Amino acid sequence: MRRIRKRRVLPLGSLLLTILVTWLTTTSHPTIWPIRNTLQYRILQTVWRYKGLPISGPLGTISGQTHDMEAQPIPGVWVLLSRWDGTTYVAQSNEQGKYTIQGIPAGSYQPVAGAPGYGDERPGGLWGRVLVDPEVDTVVDIELLPKAPVEVAPGINLSLGDPTLLSCKEPMESQAVRRTITFATGDRYNQPAFLYTPGESVTDTVESPLPILLTVYPGPADTWECASIPLADAGYAVLAVGPAYSLELERDIDELGQILHFARKGDFPGADGERVAVLGGSYSAILVQRLLQRDSKIDASVLLGAPTDLFDLRRRFEQGSFIPPFGLDQVLIALGFPDREPLRYWTYSSVYHVSATLPPTILFHSYQDDIVPYEQSELLAEKLKAIGVEHELHLFNGATHYLLSGDKETKEIYRLTLDFLARHLRESQSDP
Repeated sequence: MRRIRKRRVLPLGSLLLTILVTWLTTTSHPTIWPIRNTLQYRILQTVWRYKGLPISGPLGTISGQTHDMEAQPIPGVWVLLSRWDGTTYVAQSNEQGKYTIQGIPAGSYQPVAGAPGYGDERPGGLWGRVLVDPEVDTVVDIELLPKAPVEVAPGINLSLGDPTLLSCKEPMESQAVRRTITFATGDRYNQPAFLYTPGESVTDTVESPLPILLTVYPGPADTWECASIPLADAGYAVLAVGPAYSLELERDIDELGQILHFARKGDFPGADGERVAVLGGSYSAILVQRLLQRDSKIDASVLLGAPTDLFDLRRRFEQGSFIPPFGLDQVLIALGFPDREPLRYWTYSSVYHVSATLPPTILFHSYQDDIVPYEQSELLAEKLKAIGVEHELHLFNGATHYLLSGDKETKEIYRLTLDFLARHLRESQSDP
């Protein structure tokens, strides 16, 4: 009897182990996939150290037709293939919905595709992979589905703290009134956020509603107080947020949407929810760019030192020309290899999500930026120009990544930003 029981238990144990291993290797749980990708990277780096890096072989081509559910062609679809190191092969479909990508090293790829108004897709059959053969044109037709609107649960229990008058000497002599913003989504409270409005005392009242500037900082919002106060003193209701860096970006983007929902309901005193601009700096600008894809009612955007193409960042990292500080190299590794996890890179690469609905945008970057290469802003500016979105690109010498180290550069950035916002926000939105 004992032997029979063992025979029954062993297959059950093997089945459970198989299920566990399958789950660990395929799950999208946010605490599992970063560890899995990091472990995979370490293993393959060890193997490649002895066997050499993967070598490019003969070249092939993929081409096809992009269409919707009714088999109608879709122009302007980006189709992308990536190698393990972030090197990409990209094309955009023409007016007939046709695309061709040439010069692709033979091998197995996981394509991604998308277009404004449509969801992102991974064409390539059951496993999402396409085999590119040498000197062969592989046909991959792509069907895109309409993009589903993002449903975000509204925030609840909004409260504003007592007003506090604050002042700054640098980088601009200025003062403003600050209130702490607190709200909840279910059982989770928001990251620290603040409302700044102009005033010479806490009793000052705003005579007419002010345009809103939602600022998303790389770090706790109160550590950037002397960046927010001059903006408020210039005549804006500044909503300052500093999301914690994590790999659960969508949750933080939802929170930004909830803050704007409160603003448009008129829940922030002295703020005009009909006139809204957003400002993002450093890696927090990724959240702003993703928010712009969701929210077409934003009137203007300001991006400082913004990452715009994660594939390009990974390529530079693997080539050794870019070493991200502050542990950001570990984040790139945790995202997985771009040929195996292309959607994680694609989703947060704004250069592949530009559309005519984007608001006017001003970009700032330093040539000396060692955290986000300045070419990232050039890439986005190029795409905005191609599609006809109003934009400005300003590159600086002598400033650091945060663009606040040089007195001359800082004052110029504030001047350009305020001029830009004045053109797009301070004018009456009721004019025809």
